[in-house]
Amino acid sequence: MRRMKTLKGHKVAKDERRGRRKARSRRRPDGLRLHPLGGTFEPGLAERILAAFEGFDPRAPWSDIAPRVVPVLKRVHHPYPADMAPIHIRVPPGIWTGFGIDLGPAFSHVSQTLLDGWGVDHATLLGTALANLTDLVRREGPIVDTVPVEGVQVTAIQGQGWGSSLILLPELLRPILGPTPRVLLAPVRNTLLALPDDVEDGLAIDLWQAIAQGAHDELDVDPLRWTGSTVALLTDGALGLPN
Repeated sequence: MRRMKTLKGHKVAKDERRGRRKARSRRRPDGLRLHPLGGTFEPGLAERILAAFEGFDPRAPWSDIAPRVVPVLKRVHHPYPADMAPIHIRVPPGIWTGFGIDLGPAFSHVSQTLLDGWGVDHATLLGTALANLTDLVRREGPIVDTVPVEGVQVTAIQGQGWGSSLILLPELLRPILGPTPRVLLAPVRNTLLALPDDVEDGLAIDLWQAIAQGAHDELDVDPLRWTGSTVALLTDGALGLPN
């Protein structure tokens, strides 16, 4: 994509929407605040989330927590107090990645406080999360659809809340995307879009906004490039995630 500055300009519109999200949450009589990560709650979803958290202790030993840890890409907006803020590390080729403890219908963010309590370093956390996601993807498999949008073939990849995180696992994207270079967009957590390498900036921006507009889980992930074998920054050529 040649007009990189134009495409990145869509972040201006994203910033303007941040302020409108701060008050969008549900508060129960017991004081628990729930933040829907994709708009409104489905009927009964709040209660299923609460049930998933019953008896859950994020301060349990690492050996108990480790099988549930998955990567969670950084959101645009994080409505959390400083002491509960999710930890984020920058993963090649430059993707800010957080981590969640998978509880089925929801997950609990991993903070630095939890990490310190487990006695685990960043490398162990990342390696465990990627291994868990790999197992999860191979068990469930993503949903892959190819749809025409204004005459352009767009590949949409979705999973059970982890579709966007596939950009961290290029070895699992190869069978889906093949050897043809593409532009990759990760607008929300469950959706990864692959567009032709020469896609017009305007169409890419429109697709992002159509999916992310009003979504609580809009991601802070710059457009990326599928080189035909790995994931790279648009300006990096063939540089990308190591295998």
